[in-house]
Amino acid sequence: MLDVPVDLVTARETRAWLMRQLAAGVSCAHVVTLNPEYVMTARRNRDFAAILREAELSTIDGAGISLAVRLLDRPSTPFERMTGVALTWLLADISAETGDGLFLLGAGPGVATRAGEALQEAHPGTVIAGTWAEGSPRPEDDAETMRRIAESGASVVLVAYGAPSQVFWIARNRDALSAAGVRVVAGVGGALDYISGNVPWAPPLVRKFGLEWAYRLVREPWRWRRQVVLPLYAALVMREAIRMRCRGGDSRRMKSGRGLPRH
Repeated sequence: MLDVPVDLVTARETRAWLMRQLAAGVSCAHVVTLNPEYVMTARRNRDFAAILREAELSTIDGAGISLAVRLLDRPSTPFERMTGVALTWLLADISAETGDGLFLLGAGPGVATRAGEALQEAHPGTVIAGTWAEGSPRPEDDAETMRRIAESGASVVLVAYGAPSQVFWIARNRDALSAAGVRVVAGVGGALDYISGNVPWAPPLVRKFGLEWAYRLVREPWRWRRQVVLPLYAALVMREAIRMRCRGGDSRRMKSGRGLPRH
């Protein structure tokens, strides 16, 4: 997707991949939930782009990514969106089945704790190995954060520091996470705010059409600075679509080494 990889997978395939990683993984896998803001950040930040390309799984988060995939590729393979919220619920369900512990990192004071309680209520048996909201994505706080994660025995770490901070935090600490026994790490942005009830859900019709971003922008106008990239993103997608039509298709289509469709 504009030089950023994205995997075309269903929720069922994502679940199967996560189960395999937790059961047999020997190192920590990075899961990215890709949205247009990530794509645009990657275009101006090479380090950020490199981290996204190295992630083991990159799901479709934003509706803008889903629409662009259909426009640019018209894939015959079925795929579904997997947002940060959906990924968190999915991992809670897996935890209830396998006993793998989740560590909820970041968000505001008390938010991760309430989110953990909501996950356990929805999926009895979910193991919340720990939460830590007092840290930060700053390197000087890494030692304390990693100490808490290692002592928790968590297999999964969900990082709610927001982008791009959570992505850089994950890249910087992946070796330490692997050494601590963590097998899956993902940046989930504001997912814990939604799950905890700290931020209200958008109406069902808004969610159906993938316009959660617009609903949150109305409620939190200060977020406009993050949304100004969307018109440029749309323009770039349209330009790429025109270029592809002119050359008669996309010769760059390929499969990733792990057998997941990639663009």
